[in-house]
Amino acid sequence: MAVLALIVGAGAVYAVLSPGLRGASGEATPRQNVALEVSGPGLPAGATNVQDFGSLLADFEAAQEASLVALRGYLLTDGEGFHREWLQASARLQAASDMLGRQSSTWTDGRKLVELVEMQRLVDQLLAEQRAVASIVGTVNRYPGLQLYTEDVKPALGEAQALCTEIMDAMLAISSPDVVGPVGPFATFRGDLDDLRTGLADFMAVSRDATLPEVASDTRFDAMLKTLADVRPQIPVEMREKIDRLASLIGTVQEKLDRVFALRKGERWDYAEYAFRTRIEPLAVKLDGIGTTWRESAGRQARADSSQSQSYPAAAK
Repeated sequence: MAVLALIVGAGAVYAVLSPGLRGASGEATPRQNVALEVSGPGLPAGATNVQDFGSLLADFEAAQEASLVALRGYLLTDGEGFHREWLQASARLQAASDMLGRQSSTWTDGRKLVELVEMQRLVDQLLAEQRAVASIVGTVNRYPGLQLYTEDVKPALGEAQALCTEIMDAMLAISSPDVVGPVGPFATFRGDLDDLRTGLADFMAVSRDATLPEVASDTRFDAMLKTLADVRPQIPVEMREKIDRLASLIGTVQEKLDRVFALRKGERWDYAEYAFRTRIEPLAVKLDGIGTTWRESAGRQARADSSQSQSYPAAAK
């Protein structure tokens, strides 16, 4: 398969092709420069048809490769230029597939006709998967864990902080210099909550390989919930409902963060990259296999034809 990678550097993005797309010297060999010099799969012997098939197959393979490179570039850069290139390449891929289908009316090899139907099915599926991946670039749907953090965790932490302020103000209003009471431990809780918000914000902003923040460990959450449980009996009854709500928010944050951290450590954190690797690349491998089969079959036929033509002079003698 044309395994693709992109290297971003110095303001440019370079496509790196697998060894299968390089010549013996190691230089990249664009498929559009490859021509079939032998008869196509089950085609009549007419030179025009042979040439047309070789050109169409090369166009098809070049368009497939271009669509993969452009989409990969779009995933890495979110650049509109790559997006336009991908749209153009995918249109060329569909057109090349359609052209092969129209030319197949001259084919005489039943197996190749069946393989063509499979190829067209794979093209339809490949283009659909590419559209699905491209549609989530630049959206919250690309990173499900980040979406969960943004939509569930951050609002819960914001509400918890507002409750902390309200509860602390109420505690201080009835406090006495002689008895600190629950104000001390609750102030510690409030500080832990601030550390949690800051630590999570920093963690979510850095690369996927970042170490999980200690402020979000189960030990820290257990300590925070214990503080709330200890404080609750010491405060006026009318404030205990707010403590209960605060404890509920902390429990929700812990539960959601477990899912966020699991996604962060897994291969689906960037779902666009995951889908490209697991859904798009396997389809490209299958398409490459069909093209390779056709070329190998044509090569065998060419060798057989050459051997037969060389035997004619000997027979004449």
